[in-house]
Parts: sequence; structure tokens; C-alpha cells
Amino acid sequence: MLRHLQADGPWIETDLDLDAAQTIVRLNGSEKLRFRTNHMVYGVATFISRMSKYMTLYPGDVVWMGTEGTSENLKHGDTVEIEITGIGVLRNPVIRERG
Repeated sequence: MLRHLQADGPWIETDLDLDAAQTIVRLNGSEKLRFRTNHMVYGVATFISRMSKYMTLYPGDVVWMGTEGTSENLKHGDTVEIEITGIGVLRNPVIRERG
């Protein structure tokens, strides 16, 4: 069976005010963390620049840079959302690995 998925991206956002952007982390629709995107130990540009010295990043790769504090354990069936204001929301289901 073939499915057609409607997508709004991917794209590169070139007009983002990183100093004003916030990152919001939700688990099953409940907000767990909110922080200024640019207030991380290492800024986005520095992090990606250093990472790309050791590995190749491809279109569609997702880079998780960590969070402030601790996060809950995830379980099969959960939905995790990461929202960055000015960019959008990345929403992924948690699926148990078959083993």
C-alpha cells in the first residue's frame, strides 16, 4: 500500500531570531520543559560546527542537543514533541524496538 504524506518541509529557516526563540518539550501533550534556545551551554552554530568535524550530517538528520534538568522515562506509545518558536514542531511516536 502506498501512502501520500503531506509535509510542510523540510526547509532551512534563514530568518530566525535565535535570541528570541524558545524550545518547548512536550510528552503526550503535556509541557515538560521550556527554555530559551540560545541559552544552552554551547550555541547551536558552535555545536553543529564541532559535531560536523567528526561525522557527516545528512538532510533529515535530527540533532538532539540535550535539555536543562532531567527528563521522564519514555515508553512505547508515548508521543514526544519538540517545538522551536519561529520554526515549528517536530512530533515523533515512541515505538518499542523489536527484539
